[in-house]
Amino acid sequence: MNPLPRLLDTWLSGDAGLRVDGADVQKASLMGRVNAVGEQLRSLGVDSSSRVATYMDNSEEAIAVWFASALLGCLEVPLNTNYRGELLTFLLRDSGAQVVCCDAQHLATVLACVEGTDVRHVLVSDAAEEVLGRTMVHPLAPASGAADYGKLRSATSSGVVLYTSGTTGPSKGVHHSQESCVELARAVARLNGYGPGDALLNFFPLYHQNARYTGVAAALVAGCGFQLDRAFSSSRFWEICRAGGITAFNYLGSVLGMILKASQELSADQARDHAVRLAWGAGAQREVWARFEGRFGVAITEVYGLSEAPMATINRSSDPSPVGSVGREGDLFAVRVMRPDGQEAHPGEVGEICLRPKRPNIFMRGYLGREQDTVKATRDLWFWTGDSGWLNPDGDLFFSDRIKDAIRRKGENISAWEVESLLLAQPGVMDCTVYATRPDAAEEDEVMVALVLASGAGLDEVIARAAEDLPRYALPRYWRVLPALPRTPTHKVEKARLRAEGLTAGVVDRLTSNDSTTGE
Repeated sequence: MNPLPRLLDTWLSGDAGLRVDGADVQKASLMGRVNAVGEQLRSLGVDSSSRVATYMDNSEEAIAVWFASALLGCLEVPLNTNYRGELLTFLLRDSGAQVVCCDAQHLATVLACVEGTDVRHVLVSDAAEEVLGRTMVHPLAPASGAADYGKLRSATSSGVVLYTSGTTGPSKGVHHSQESCVELARAVARLNGYGPGDALLNFFPLYHQNARYTGVAAALVAGCGFQLDRAFSSSRFWEICRAGGITAFNYLGSVLGMILKASQELSADQARDHAVRLAWGAGAQREVWARFEGRFGVAITEVYGLSEAPMATINRSSDPSPVGSVGREGDLFAVRVMRPDGQEAHPGEVGEICLRPKRPNIFMRGYLGREQDTVKATRDLWFWTGDSGWLNPDGDLFFSDRIKDAIRRKGENISAWEVESLLLAQPGVMDCTVYATRPDAAEEDEVMVALVLASGAGLDEVIARAAEDLPRYALPRYWRVLPALPRTPTHKVEKARLRAEGLTAGVVDRLTSNDSTTGE
């Protein structure tokens, strides 16, 4: 079954608006693009058995390509536009994509990676028709006057593949059905009470589940307006919200803290001069939560989930779960914390977070072409997430860390995530990541942090504050100041790269109080 046509019917019948990068987009214009691109794809033989990759930045064209592909029922493969070279070639080969749609500025990158793949057609805006080897380059069809997309509708759909970041191995394609993606959108809209009077803001790229299915698709389900921006701006955030009449937005990680820090000069009245009622997302630092809600009058809904199993737990401001918890299991997944032997952990005992779907069409179908990895990730019908955490007696889940990011020092287990959260609560810290390093001749790991300082902030003050907030065993010994943290194409910090670089020149050893690469 293909659920998108009904979603579009519902949304188009209402008065909800659409904005892309702050500019109004007419629905007729968008659907004219959808119709033209869909006809073009169909002329190339695309149907529900085909595989179509997109390599596009957020734009009206990107939305049109998404909707057209989904209407045709092909397997959609949205790819991160930061991938390039051998990694992009691997993803094109792994996905089996036969058609790639891309922006003009990305054409050279795509063409450099298609050799040895199944790609035979590349559709690109503002390009001339040409043949390059076995690959045909076509200009992306311009919008047509006809907005009738009915003839594009396919009764079936092959779903969508969302690639993981591959921080611990090759990227895996998480294969979802269209039904599971729409079910997630419905759950988000229902949870947050979205309706025709709302306008949702999302500034994450469309190759992320966040923007596609908890952002745009949630707006389609609810019949509300949405604004899709190409990038996040903390300095202009409230200006953007006022201009678009935004009532809710999605966040991840340090976004709330960045907004808070960028809004320090606002008066109390200015901080409430907006229509935003809700922030929905994951990874909010507990030190930021109450300050954000109190200063801006915006309720926070924190969830926990993964690409494979989204929105497993929920913690709303109105819920009894404590701040700092990612909440209790919702309607979509059962939640357990397990010991390595498969036995359930006691309340307060740290183990691996495991999830089991409560309903059909919400969990992934599996990892595309990787049946062994799919089987390995599940045991006794539970999905083992690779995340560690613990449950309190009331069933509130507390995230501890990615299991591979845990640090053990002097007999103590240290959560990199907890140390990062405390550091990010400081106004002088814009971004940071904590990881283990082992100095030469040392017998155990030491804690190291790479961080980005705010303008005018001093490292000595940051270290002094951290010494007050953290247990002595968890206080990082080594401090590395960077202009920006290295990140994977899915914006996760490249801890493996930082670990491999080790104690570079300029690293501050807290024990010697000067720049040093020596151990204790």
